[in-house]
Amino acid sequence: MGTSALALSSKIIFNNNVLANMFSYLLEISVIFMFLLYFLKFIIHIFEKKDLVENLKNPIKSNLYSAIPIAAALISLMLVNIGLPYLNEYAIIVSIFFWSISLLFSLIFVVLVPINLKFRSKVEQVSGTWLLPPVGLFVLITAGSTLALRADFISTPILIINLFLFGPAFILYLLTLTLVYFRSKFYELSQEKVTPTFNIVLAPVAVSILAIITTSKALLKYDVLGFSNSFLGVSKIYSVIMFGYGIWILFGLLSLYYRIINEKKKIPFSELWWAFIFPTGAFTLATANLYVFVINFSFVKLLYYLLYFVLLVVWLYVLVKQSLIYFTNKQKIVGKYFSKKVKHA
Repeated sequence: MGTSALALSSKIIFNNNVLANMFSYLLEISVIFMFLLYFLKFIIHIFEKKDLVENLKNPIKSNLYSAIPIAAALISLMLVNIGLPYLNEYAIIVSIFFWSISLLFSLIFVVLVPINLKFRSKVEQVSGTWLLPPVGLFVLITAGSTLALRADFISTPILIINLFLFGPAFILYLLTLTLVYFRSKFYELSQEKVTPTFNIVLAPVAVSILAIITTSKALLKYDVLGFSNSFLGVSKIYSVIMFGYGIWILFGLLSLYYRIINEKKKIPFSELWWAFIFPTGAFTLATANLYVFVINFSFVKLLYYLLYFVLLVVWLYVLVKQSLIYFTNKQKIVGKYFSKKVKHA
């Protein structure tokens, strides 16, 4: 998800640069490949009904399932905004396919996960991952509205679906945010390993800004229900308010990380560090859209460039670190295998 956000941000900031476009294409292709690989594993996992049901009851694992529709929606968004060489007009058709996958599984998980978590969780088990279901809905809305702007033949049903999706997206976000805030305020963060997941708190703020701005643009073009101008005014007010809230969250997260590092000396590296990337990338995209369509202030543009720089640096660090760990473990496994063969011989 974070790689998708980096690809989209790179496309916006270096739109006419050939090398930057190639970088965006490379990231997009890698995301599509990884998604198809893991989506196939997920389909196989569905038939393992017992494991699936147990995971849906797990307060940590269940919310991670929402990463599937989020990734599908981001691919749909990339296919429209970045495109792919040689796909040309077929990019829209492929984008609709991924958007449909996102719609189906977003609706499934946004219902199943909150219901299955009821009465089965403790406050200490609440983490930023609980925000993934509403994040998925906002990303789906963003992808749908962007797709509607390019595909006239399907714009009306997509926009109507989007308007209805805003309801569960906002309500579930606010309810879950209350739980996450309560947990972080009154309970100790006993496991510093899960600290990166609290960065996800920034994600729904960012993607909700993206969702409401892209939807207002699409409504202005088609005026499906006759209130496009009113929606545009609301979207501008909301975007400015939530942008200020996002800045406050950034300072809060920095304070949280400083306290944990001060107490625990470090935040242990793990795969959860990818949680630092997507929310940062989403807020980068939200800031860019805010600058272009709502607030044309130089401060907002400067912040967008700064956020992009942080996003790129953190992405490179996590990618290199994760790759080194992966290949080191592979070498250890291979070494143990051959050493056993030698002893057996």
